[in-house]
Amino acid sequence: MFNLRPVVRSSEVCVRPAELRDVPALVELWGELARLHERLDGSFALSRSWRRAYEDYLLHMLRRPDVRVVVAQVNGRLVGLAVGRVTWLPAFFRQRRRGYIQDVYTQQGYRGRGIGRAMLAHLESWLRRQGVRRAELTVAVGNPQAESFWERAGYHTYMVYRAKNL
Repeated sequence: MFNLRPVVRSSEVCVRPAELRDVPALVELWGELARLHERLDGSFALSRSWRRAYEDYLLHMLRRPDVRVVVAQVNGRLVGLAVGRVTWLPAFFRQRRRGYIQDVYTQQGYRGRGIGRAMLAHLESWLRRQGVRRAELTVAVGNPQAESFWERAGYHTYMVYRAKNL
């Protein structure tokens, strides 16, 4: 089901597709990312049952052929996660197949080592093999570190999303 060949391997870092055995650690990593988003905007507040709900969601995603979940491992410990998927625009668009980078997260103490970039490279390579020629993503407002990461990776602003509480 998965191509388990690591994309990046050094004596310290291994970037590879996630496996079912990674789920408990991935839930905790995603929780760190979610708490960051929650601090940026209260609309991202986690529910009391978020761990179980995200675990179920992740198990579903790991079984889908149009989704790739990637982990970064340092000395046997998972320190990063990235999720990408193939999406489709309506038939009235010429270029319908798109890649969506859903999450890229590296734990605080491991940032600045190229781990996020390596996970992104894995996702982009996988998306290209799926026939995707354009990848898109969203970045939370108020997260300049993430904005800088994405700009350095070649992503540019092409739409602005707006929200209003009703």
